Amino acid sequence: MSAPSQPGQAQASAASPIQIQAKFDLGIWHALFNWPVLTVAIQNQWGGPDSEDKRDWLAGAISEIFQNQPETDALDVEVVLLQALEDEFGVRLEDETEVTVAREIMNIRKETAEGNFSTVDALQAKWEARKGKAVPTGNVQITERNQDADWDSVDEESGSDEEDGDIDMTDAPPLVPAKPRPAPEVDEEGFTKVVGKRRK
Repeated sequence: MSAPSQPGQAQASAASPIQIQAKFDLGIWHALFNWPVLTVAIQNQWGGPDSEDKRDWLAGAISEIFQNQPETDALDVEVVLLQALEDEFGVRLEDETEVTVAREIMNIRKETAEGNFSTVDALQAKWEARKGKAVPTGNVQITERNQDADWDSVDEESGSDEEDGDIDMTDAPPLVPAKPRPAPEVDEEGFTKVVGKRRK
């Protein structure tokens, strides 16, 4: 049986590791949901038809990074955010808002680890009051990569960029093309003519 906790430690001691992890995961998701840049990318389906699902995937990926590498810092999170936007949505940021999102995630991590869920609960209450509506995006500065400029048309026609890759692979020529063999020549007496290789 554990020793009685001090008044200031009541909230922290009451939270189990599972609760702390669940609140941290929820906080990461809200930090991403409130990121105007990501909202614009999802609204325009720059990540394909499953753009919204990619936000959930990114939240889970960030959570997993912290579980596997507890020493992860804000700079590491910034790199993950930038990489995910470029790889999954084909955009490159110019407004440095990833810095704010990374700091918010680090702050939520610190608070939840102490059993303080006030920020996460406030984010959840704000989301519920908005009834899941997307956040205002304002003037978001985003530059699309040239090779990904036709995201929407490509996705509408083929479903996703992964499918395009599969199609390209099936159209690829064989690695070692077979050379056609010449038909054997047969003379009037029925003998097959032997043709030797030409010497250069």
